[in-house]
Amino acid sequence: MIKAIVSPSLHSAAPCGRLGAIPDAAGCSLRPIRVALVNDYEIVLRGLHGMLAPFRDRIVIVEHDIRTTPDRVADVALFDTFASRRSALDRAHQMISEDLVDHVVLYTWDLSYELLEGACAIGVSGVIPKSATAETLVGMVEQVVAGERIGLDGMIRSPRRASSEALSVREQEVLALLALGHTNSEIGAELYISIDTVKTYVRRVFTKLGVNNRTQAALRAVDHAITPRPSASAAGRMVVS
Repeated sequence: MIKAIVSPSLHSAAPCGRLGAIPDAAGCSLRPIRVALVNDYEIVLRGLHGMLAPFRDRIVIVEHDIRTTPDRVADVALFDTFASRRSALDRAHQMISEDLVDHVVLYTWDLSYELLEGACAIGVSGVIPKSATAETLVGMVEQVVAGERIGLDGMIRSPRRASSEALSVREQEVLALLALGHTNSEIGAELYISIDTVKTYVRRVFTKLGVNNRTQAALRAVDHAITPRPSASAAGRMVVS
């Protein structure tokens, strides 16, 4: 078990009135949300940390927990479920039952009924799909701290519907390209699969989302945090200061 302590500055005030911002001990200013990153692999946590670094005015990473649980004061444990499902839920349950953090959020490609059911049962505050952009991920963490349950409402209202809508990683990729307006031929060329295979995935996506055409599917992509970039020229570009 490895624990990496991160020592960021916690003195920069967050914008007043921002969703999820937390008053400091004196109650006179707002501070960024303190986040502990959890996974079994250092490379995964370093990548996630780098992804969130541009948002240090809104969230601050206080700890990397590799095969262990947080023991530093944190508002949120952001648990990347890479190569972990059952054990991830076990450790999440430990964090919640022992009151190690205020909120546990799962960050995952797996939106299956079984995972959502288990997360809901143990009191996880949110489940965020890995298709979400960094900006969306930070916004969802802020919503959790503000008291919202993220990614679990559909599970509570209709478990079977959530199960039928669970998309595989490949189906999410097809949906993302479909939402960008790509043809079946273009999707096949991008993913190195045949047009017939693309058509099969498109049919599965339609069935799971309960839609009848590509326009409806593109609109539903927003529900899965799979949305196109504002412009093609901005794709893949990140300004690092």
